[in-house]
Amino acid sequence: DMPSTFFGLNIVRTGMSTYNVWLNTTAHNISNVKTVGYTRQTVNQAAGKPISFGTRYGMVGSGTEAISIDSERDVYYDAKYRLSNTDYGKYETFAYYMDSIEKSLYVKDSETGGLTNALDNFFQSIKDLTTGASDTTKRTKTIGDADMLTHYVKQAANDLQTMQKDVNDQIAKTVDRINSYGQEIASLTKQINTLEIYGTKANDLRDQRAKLLDELSELVDVQVMEKVPAGGEGLTQYIVSIGGAKLVDTNDHYTISYEV
Repeated sequence: DMPSTFFGLNIVRTGMSTYNVWLNTTAHNISNVKTVGYTRQTVNQAAGKPISFGTRYGMVGSGTEAISIDSERDVYYDAKYRLSNTDYGKYETFAYYMDSIEKSLYVKDSETGGLTNALDNFFQSIKDLTTGASDTTKRTKTIGDADMLTHYVKQAANDLQTMQKDVNDQIAKTVDRINSYGQEIASLTKQINTLEIYGTKANDLRDQRAKLLDELSELVDVQVMEKVPAGGEGLTQYIVSIGGAKLVDTNDHYTISYEV
């Protein structure tokens, strides 16, 4: 038997349906062109299952269908970016505090003064005093320079103690931020697994999770392990670790508190 006219119309229907998915996906990509963390999506398309009508020319194609909507995100570049982002965040923090320490210990403007200038003046006074120990003027200057050096030493010590307190406070706030990221990532992972358990892809939620991981990587070194079940259906194992310690574990859907 020859395929019916309705069979041909059905082929047309599958094409229109599939390319409608393409149009919607393209519109979605365009509308999110400025969305931070969004990854372009594409439609995975395949020919429909052919049908045999017992004719000499064999199987007849049944049209096309959209198999899935896939994200173009590359996990390799994700890992490289996060590694570089961790280094950037670390050295940016080092640079900030080293600059603060330098300002406490060294002042380029000699008129303003500072610990290094006071130290230079004191040693110069000691040197001058060795050539005229009985000179009252030199003695008085040496005592004055010693007092000034003591003043700047105390000031530098206070500055460094204040800075140490600020660092400790910042560490505590950073730990809170890390745990907050962990909770959000765990929540998103649970939503993703609920949607993907039958093989579909929650691309937009995955983008949101990746964005959180990118932000987290600026604070600490992040390692991500994802194991997709055989056959593509079932619970995907997703574990986020920091320095070998688990922060998010899919198996239990909880966040492990991170401490410093």
